[in-house]
Amino acid sequence: MRDGARRRSILFLRLAALGVAVAAIGFGKTFFYPLVTGTFRADPMVYVHGIFLFGWVGFFLSQSVLIHKKRLRLHKQIGWAGAFIAAGVVLTTLYVAVLASRRSAAGGSPAANGELLVIMIEMLVFGALITAAIQLRRKPEAHKRLMLLALIASLGPAWFRFRHYFPEVSNPLFFYSVLIADSLIAVGAIADYLREKRVHPIYIFVGGGMFLVHLVEVFAFDTAAFQVLADLIAGPLI
Repeated sequence: MRDGARRRSILFLRLAALGVAVAAIGFGKTFFYPLVTGTFRADPMVYVHGIFLFGWVGFFLSQSVLIHKKRLRLHKQIGWAGAFIAAGVVLTTLYVAVLASRRSAAGGSPAANGELLVIMIEMLVFGALITAAIQLRRKPEAHKRLMLLALIASLGPAWFRFRHYFPEVSNPLFFYSVLIADSLIAVGAIADYLREKRVHPIYIFVGGGMFLVHLVEVFAFDTAAFQVLADLIAGPLI
């Protein structure tokens, strides 16, 4: 492996390890600790969702390790497992989101439809990234960056739960789920520039588009137009 390629593999390996840590810490107070202490109770699909979500993060880490160790054949052989896991993430996330939104609506929350719409948009983005990565699997420079963006997209909920550790942070949705979570896009772009004096178009256009979607979700959420759209799309599911 050339020095430049090896440095890139180390970057992806470190970001993958960071993703595992963020998922573990983010869901530590609301899932892992209650699960270990026997105080966690939820619909069975929530457990399935957890398996798929953490399975996806673990899968990305394992694939990054294989690339770093130059086990390219094995990396390709188990690659299709990622498609199955990603599909599980999307389906179980939507199922669990509908359950949560129904509880919110039953409790009188006016934001239930909007919250569900946000999750639907996030799963659309995640699914599109995975689909594009599969289609471009024979173009490794694009493929791996799309997979990294999919990892970043999947970590938003985990980052948001950092508010349980630092409740004093104002506007935690913007700070954790957008500013901190999407900063990893900038890390990849900066690494590109430092190594190659250019930024790959995937980071510029796809990563930039993902960041804009997140900004719109945060700042349009309380607008009348977003609520109308949420009632139209998410309302029938609740």
